[in-house]
Amino acid sequence: MRWLLGFAAVLTSLWCGYWFVGKTVIERQASAFLAAQAAEGRRAETTSLSVGGFPNRFDLTAEGIDFADPAQGLSWQAPFVQVFAMTWKPWHLIAAFAETQTIGVPGETLTLTSDGLMASARTQPSLDLTLAEARVATRTLTVVSSQGWTAGLGESAAALRATPGEAATYDLGVQLTRFVPDPRIKEALAQVVLPGLPASDLPAEIERLHLDARLGLSAPLDRQAGQTRPQLLSVDLRDLSLVWGELAIVAKGRLDPDAQGFAAGRIEVSVTNWDRLPPLLVAAGLVKPEIAPTVTNLLRALAADGGDPATLTLPLVLQGGQMSVGPLPLGPAPLLVPPAGG
Repeated sequence: MRWLLGFAAVLTSLWCGYWFVGKTVIERQASAFLAAQAAEGRRAETTSLSVGGFPNRFDLTAEGIDFADPAQGLSWQAPFVQVFAMTWKPWHLIAAFAETQTIGVPGETLTLTSDGLMASARTQPSLDLTLAEARVATRTLTVVSSQGWTAGLGESAAALRATPGEAATYDLGVQLTRFVPDPRIKEALAQVVLPGLPASDLPAEIERLHLDARLGLSAPLDRQAGQTRPQLLSVDLRDLSLVWGELAIVAKGRLDPDAQGFAAGRIEVSVTNWDRLPPLLVAAGLVKPEIAPTVTNLLRALAADGGDPATLTLPLVLQGGQMSVGPLPLGPAPLLVPPAGG
């Protein structure tokens, strides 16, 4: 019995030593990261850094966060952020954010107010630390812009997961609920009156927005990503759907880069109760009011040709560096692969 107690004491001592060594390493790496940012001309300040969680977790808490990259016009201020990891799997990190944060982008400041905003990142337990999964979720989120617009979300989540058995391929899933766009869109909708169409009955809240896609990259997301610079090579859009009152939109298809690196492919788009769409396009400034009746008549004719007057099915075609939906040109296609040296 005595030997068993001694063995347990040795294990306990080793475990405590492991935790305190880990604590020291984390504190040094965090301080070194802040110093490296400052050396590169960025502002990276905190009022305090501490590691707790003994004996089963490493809990890093940073308070009074003030980060800024003047060259990019980016900044982030928050009262605190906490990063957790279990001692037996330090490759799985979980972050908890403060209820209020401020994010600066060029020409604009965004104030985020959230309830239960958390993120996590899990890598494969290897030297390359290849990303296995990244996830962000919240119960509610409100964004207020210094430019005057606001937006909000209910319970929502997004995740990026490595596709089993396929190198540099990732499954992207996004589920947004109770998405409230800027109220000015609703106000603008109320001012739009189009011949032959009823007044807009779209509610202030978008019920659901769902995305399911598989992304092919030029290199895996791992600790070498700063050198390999992974680029998007393909998008297999399995489902992109939106439910907004009586308006429902579903899109599916695939995009790949053409010889010049532009996105090329075909996305099938189905719009149920399409007559809610023209007023929305006008309110959003995508269609001028004077040509809205022409667009409406064209959409009505296309829906009638499809056999269901209430449902509009159109292909979004990307070819030769250009985009078009049905017979309507939309402009240049996005560049998936930049030119060499670009």
